[in-house]
Amino acid sequence: MKHINYLMLLFCMAALIACKTDRPKNQNGKNKRENQLNREKPDSIRIDKTGLYGIYRGVEFSDTGDIRHRDVAHQFSNRVAHILGKYLKAEFKAGNYLSIDFQKTKITTAGMDMKDTVVYCINMVFKKTDKCSASTGIEHCGSWGDQENYILKKRLDETIKKLAAICIGRPKTCKYVTDEKFKEYWIQFKHKDYQGDCKK
Repeated sequence: MKHINYLMLLFCMAALIACKTDRPKNQNGKNKRENQLNREKPDSIRIDKTGLYGIYRGVEFSDTGDIRHRDVAHQFSNRVAHILGKYLKAEFKAGNYLSIDFQKTKITTAGMDMKDTVVYCINMVFKKTDKCSASTGIEHCGSWGDQENYILKKRLDETIKKLAAICIGRPKTCKYVTDEKFKEYWIQFKHKDYQGDCKK
């Protein structure tokens, strides 16, 4: 009888230990997965002397109530422009004169239906050039929702007008339209703080 009681006690203790050790292990795994998901960004951007490749995967619009920040996917262009502008300026200062080859640049969207998630890709190709043909400034303007062309052209003209204070000469522009009717102008220019000695 003593042996049976002893065995039952050992069995209960072993089961109790197993339960206690299993729970934190599963919990730790769950926390690890959640932390990994929280760390993953919905976009990634790679840039080097050959060009920039950026991809956004995520929601198209958010319900934040602030209309200026609703078009979450299109805000990816802001991130690209910021990183691209810094890179072009840094390379220029280092004596590496680059401009964007608008003809080889590709912009695509997939799953753009104004409802759920989308994949938005920007692939910009650089070309080496001379000091006064390089680009040290970048800007963009566009519409995520198939806006009328005349509205976009007006927005482009307004953007170029605003750039006049920091731009040398006329900026180069290119309009991109995806199969899903995403439209965007990209604008590259010579920034006067970097290329002030270049002729207009």
